[in-house]
Amino acid sequence: MGYEGYLLKIGDYEIPQKFIKAESYKAYVNMQDVDDYTDANGYLHRNAVELKVVKIEFETPEMLSETEFRELMSNIQKGYEISKARQCKIKAYIPETGEYVEQMAYLADLEPQIYWTKGNTLIQYKPIRFAFIGGVYDG
Repeated sequence: MGYEGYLLKIGDYEIPQKFIKAESYKAYVNMQDVDDYTDANGYLHRNAVELKVVKIEFETPEMLSETEFRELMSNIQKGYEISKARQCKIKAYIPETGEYVEQMAYLADLEPQIYWTKGNTLIQYKPIRFAFIGGVYDG
């Protein structure tokens, strides 16, 4: 399938490239094991499970305006399936495989930091880190 022209989709919303700071997109799949053990000879016995948990991280560009931040956040929030948990379906491009992974995930806590304000008309932000963590049970 390969790259389809976007890096991350939340619900039906493709996050525009303008909201992803260059060199900040990280997307990977974490292996999960259950009940691994090391035997008496020192060999590790792994029990890898089928579900591979995705983690997607990126930062917004420097000096994002309040208007731009509201645009990004409102579109992400429209994709929440459980608002109070910030839970949503994501589709993310994974560089390791060159493919997309779809998974239920949640948006980790945000810490927007205001760079400066100008009167009562403008707020600008330092880069804001977004992290979506997959593997959320949806059923």
